[in-house]
Amino acid sequence: MYVSGLVMAALAAPPNVVMILTDDQDTLLGNKATSYTELGSMASQPVLQKLMMEEGVRMSNYFVQTPICCPSRTEFFTGRYFHNIRGEDGVGCMRANTTYVHEAGGIFNLFTSAGYETGVFGKTTNDQQPQLEALAKTKSVTHIDAPLDYNDYNGLTWYRYFSNGTRYVETVNKTDPVFGSIYQTSQIANRTIEWLDSLQKVPKEDRKPFFLYLGPHAPHFPATPAPWYEDLYPDFAAPVTPNYNVSSPDKTRHIRQNPPLTDLVKCWEDQHFRDRWRTLASVDDLLTVVFNKIDEMGSLESTFFVYTSDHGYKLGQWRVGTSKQHPYETDIRIPFLIRGPGIPKSKVMPEVTGSVDLLPTILELAGLKVPASVDGRSFAGLLLGQTYKPREKILVEYEAGGSIFFDHSSVWSNGDVCPGPIPRGPAGSVSSCPEMNEVGSGVCYFVNSNISNTWRALRILNTTHNLQYIEYDHTWTWNSTSIEYHELYDLNNDEYQMTNLYNTSSENLRTALHTELVEYYECEGDSCP
Repeated sequence: MYVSGLVMAALAAPPNVVMILTDDQDTLLGNKATSYTELGSMASQPVLQKLMMEEGVRMSNYFVQTPICCPSRTEFFTGRYFHNIRGEDGVGCMRANTTYVHEAGGIFNLFTSAGYETGVFGKTTNDQQPQLEALAKTKSVTHIDAPLDYNDYNGLTWYRYFSNGTRYVETVNKTDPVFGSIYQTSQIANRTIEWLDSLQKVPKEDRKPFFLYLGPHAPHFPATPAPWYEDLYPDFAAPVTPNYNVSSPDKTRHIRQNPPLTDLVKCWEDQHFRDRWRTLASVDDLLTVVFNKIDEMGSLESTFFVYTSDHGYKLGQWRVGTSKQHPYETDIRIPFLIRGPGIPKSKVMPEVTGSVDLLPTILELAGLKVPASVDGRSFAGLLLGQTYKPREKILVEYEAGGSIFFDHSSVWSNGDVCPGPIPRGPAGSVSSCPEMNEVGSGVCYFVNSNISNTWRALRILNTTHNLQYIEYDHTWTWNSTSIEYHELYDLNNDEYQMTNLYNTSSENLRTALHTELVEYYECEGDSCP
């Protein structure tokens, strides 16, 4: 067994682990900001700042490996890059094979097999019910209490599984709900406390360590706030960063063709921005009750807490509306906070890390063996002040699952807040959305494209370089004739990624970047750099 010596020597028993995974949480977009901000949406969370930032480490260069829900979550739970969890012929949950999540190499099974009580509360992967049923059937977890319709913040159906094998779907009484409110984040909090109560009743000498997974849907569309937070932030607005609503003549086709965003678009972006922050207020409430309960159990000092998100978000940057799915900083930079035994307090670490690194890191911190299938690298040594060789590069990949537009989802509002419905294009409702070639000539606001938004990218960050290199190939073939477009950004001089340097870069640089990207794309397990 691989043991993280400093931690295990200080603890009388294996540590507990709490993993909080939010949905769509950015790190760059501040209220009415005119530039990227240091914390983005985390600025709305004083509890998160107090309990996690002040008491632990924030990784300031933490990148997701695929900026869309299902693949990203599968990567988190398995420590594997997208090309190693991609469904056969791209068939799967947003192209990912999520069966890896409940198999032997998945995070839940690994902790359960190591003797942990393993509880799942909230969204896992987007194929939620099949995933929960598989976790129960394979006994990869010991407890599940999770919403089936996670997209509905006021959904009533919950999947429940217990360690004795009992499982059923509960329908919450809408008019007289258990725990007093049907609001999803509050339900997750109360159901989690109920489970922790049951663990606390076990005599101390018989207690097992626990792995607690919390998956609040916030701040994802439609970002419905709790009734008691509906009026928060009435004057807040989405940022207008230098790259907001800019023409992008040297970006991939669907972005290049996007027409200028109208005032109506900005109105809905502002509403969505306020809603996102309102939903995160409930995540702070969740953190409060869970921390307080674990403290009451006497387990606070023997528990690692991890807080992160499945990807970032953008709100009109480069004329792309409310979305993720792109290789740019808004979408691939995500929160990563950790506290626990041996972790320094109030520290920001700038080393390059990513979502595939989470699994090996927490396994090492818990003294458990890292499976050979894992592509990521543990940074437990970095966190504990031990020997660690930092990354300088990390891979990001995405395979488009369809063409969608600015009106692809609803936005919560309490009454008429904008002078018209969410528009698909400058003309409002549009019946046909051809993807145009000319700059700004489109009739629809594309936020994703089957034609021009399948890509792989290498993010490079060290003392001399701060680059992002991107290749596009909608066929997912990746040979010399199938690659359709390239982008290259020097973020030291172009923080907002507005100037594509590929066509003016040297042939030697292009060749070197392509070669390195191929090395990452072809790697698996220990062969990954």
